[in-house]
Amino acid sequence: MTARRVQGVAPAAARHAARAVAALLVVVAVTAAALGWLDVMRRAGILHGSGPKLRESLALQRLAGGAAQPLGRFVLAWLPAGVAGGALLALAGMRRRIPRGALLFVGCAALLLALDAAADAITASEPLSMHLAAQPGRLSIWAAAALAGLGGLVAGRART
Repeated sequence: MTARRVQGVAPAAARHAARAVAALLVVVAVTAAALGWLDVMRRAGILHGSGPKLRESLALQRLAGGAAQPLGRFVLAWLPAGVAGGALLALAGMRRRIPRGALLFVGCAALLLALDAAADAITASEPLSMHLAAQPGRLSIWAAAALAGLGGLVAGRART
């Protein structure tokens, strides 16, 4: 290998690593923002009664009886968070819409599966392993991930 080729490998690897870290941070930020806005809107009573309720939408509210959230409120929290996440991913160099949407869908779904299992384990004072199998059956997880992914598809410019 020539010195020029060796020098080009390190910066390329660093760019790929930086993009991977940025993508992970965006997925965490989208999930945190959407859950935060959903809770803020619940407390403020925004869009109360706006459609059918999605059960288990706010995992840490299960014991208090506030886990189910109206569909309108749910969409208003998750879709804009996905749009913002898609825009951030586009800024980080992820120019194609479908990979952005797919990354947000898969990333948010994985994070929500883990967070909801942890919330169940905490509220029941049981080991995490006892709550992992129940998570894929929760519609709210898949609906949230789908809205975030859809937002990622909408955001940013298409690659030309």
